[in-house]
Amino acid sequence: MKTGAALIGLSATFSVVAFVTLPVAAAKSPAMEACSKQWDDMKAAGKTGDKTWPSFWSQCSKDFAANNGTEATPSEKPAKAEKAPKKAAASARNEDDSASSAEQKKDCDTKWDANKTKTGAHGWHDYFQFMSRCM
Repeated sequence: MKTGAALIGLSATFSVVAFVTLPVAAAKSPAMEACSKQWDDMKAAGKTGDKTWPSFWSQCSKDFAANNGTEATPSEKPAKAEKAPKKAAASARNEDDSASSAEQKKDCDTKWDANKTKTGAHGWHDYFQFMSRCM
């Protein structure tokens, strides 16, 4: 019993230590490093006045982005790499609703019922995959 409690305590300690050191190991952006240095210098010189770190950071990060390009700001998410287009002509779909689309959905629902009994497919996931191929 004492071994179990000691083991739980030890694992909890390691978890807390890992959790506390995680933010320290996180990489800082160039804007964060520059603004943190400016803030520390201002604090050391007593020139912060009534400013708080969040208000200073807000303005400093904008100034940094204006001077160094927008890719350095941490408030903006990095642009995702563009994926190569798949079959452009074959996968083009018309998203407009019309009377014919309602008929098409009814036809696909009928085909889904037949497919479901034949293959044993069930659930929303299978239904939506089938409908995306049918329509």
